[in-house]
Amino acid sequence: MFNVLDKFSELFPEVEPMAFYRFIFPKGSFEEKGIYEPGKYNGIVVEVTDEKINGKQKILRHTVTDDLAILDELLQRDNFCIMSPISYIGKSRKSDNARLMYAMAIDVDGVVNENCFNVLMKQIENGENLKAFVWGLPKPTFLVASGTGVHIYYVFEQPIPLFPNIVTELEKLKKRLTWQAWTQGGSVLHDNVQYESLFQGFRVVGTITKKKTRTRAFLYGEKVDIEYLNSFVPKEYQATEFTYKSNLTLQQAKKKYPDWYEKRIVQRKPKGTWTCNRALYDWWIGQIKGGATEGHRYWCVMTLATYAKKCAIPYEELVRDSIDLLPFLNSIGGEFTLEDTMHALEAYNDSYMTYPIDTIVNRTDIKIEKNKRNGRKQKDHVKLMNFVRDEINGNKDWRNKDGRPKGSGTKERLVKDYAASHPAESVTEIARTLGVSRPTVYKYLGGKSK
Repeated sequence: MFNVLDKFSELFPEVEPMAFYRFIFPKGSFEEKGIYEPGKYNGIVVEVTDEKINGKQKILRHTVTDDLAILDELLQRDNFCIMSPISYIGKSRKSDNARLMYAMAIDVDGVVNENCFNVLMKQIENGENLKAFVWGLPKPTFLVASGTGVHIYYVFEQPIPLFPNIVTELEKLKKRLTWQAWTQGGSVLHDNVQYESLFQGFRVVGTITKKKTRTRAFLYGEKVDIEYLNSFVPKEYQATEFTYKSNLTLQQAKKKYPDWYEKRIVQRKPKGTWTCNRALYDWWIGQIKGGATEGHRYWCVMTLATYAKKCAIPYEELVRDSIDLLPFLNSIGGEFTLEDTMHALEAYNDSYMTYPIDTIVNRTDIKIEKNKRNGRKQKDHVKLMNFVRDEINGNKDWRNKDGRPKGSGTKERLVKDYAASHPAESVTEIARTLGVSRPTVYKYLGGKSK
């Protein structure tokens, strides 16, 4: 029976887990344990335990300091653990807390037979000659057998600061490399490419897989740079605006990105987003239970992650709720695993905050009713809504004769009532329907205007 691990073991030298992570994060990359060091950050591991608290799975987040000691400790346990090759400020794996990217990793599923494996390896080994056909792959630093797939790691010679403009460039590059790895015969899932966030967490090397084996890493090549990765993709997918850590100091960043510096460094504010009522999040859980189908489960959970981000739901709560959905999701089709769930939850970042409703409907196969004006102008539509409101409340006797409560202006009430009854609609859609400005909607929903 074909096994990727067996093939890697035959062809490449294995790297012990701690050596693997020390290679990615050289000594001095992170803070020393217990010592604050300006300009240095830490790694973060998410651990899903078997322990339950109030019926919910206990989720732990561990800070990885420069000694990497917590990783060695996790290797002794049989829990699901993920980590991205990125350093973060603080204790949260939120995308807006990301600071330095030490490697770009690509997850390739569906490498399930000899032919797929051979094609994938040909893309790598003959990558330079295949550039002209735009389907070769750069030589990776490591190849990781994850149990059911292959993780391809490109470790950078110098870490890359994750400024907003750079993130956009790197996401574009990663998406194209992912497409090339999945669609040229290396995966049987070539018609269902899973594009993952730049901040995707990967199963920690040395920890347990869903097959109850251990994730193992193998050395293939050298460290790389962005210029090298760029040479394997068409020009429109190349990361053209980027810098390396040694080339851009914080003071230079202050000069080059003054708005970013003021908000994120001085004021320590997150990216400008507005927060929805958690009713949207709870509503979507109900939609999953009432309408999820096999073939769309991944996207249903991914959408739950985007709504959790919109509604400021803590990541740990999102993970617990998603795990609670697993029995139901497995009852409507083949196996949907914890790993599938954790991959989908990578959408819990700012990049997916504006995920279009039409895309959600298409990928989840769950219908989301939009409010329609049926050709009416905004002004006329609002008048009609007011008329219906009056009739429902009995001959217009809806007004508080003692005067309106403080702060309950007409627009405020209208916006809040409409948002409560249409939790799936965006700020733009609410503003368009009610004939008010987007800043007005942001104001009354407790968010900030962009």
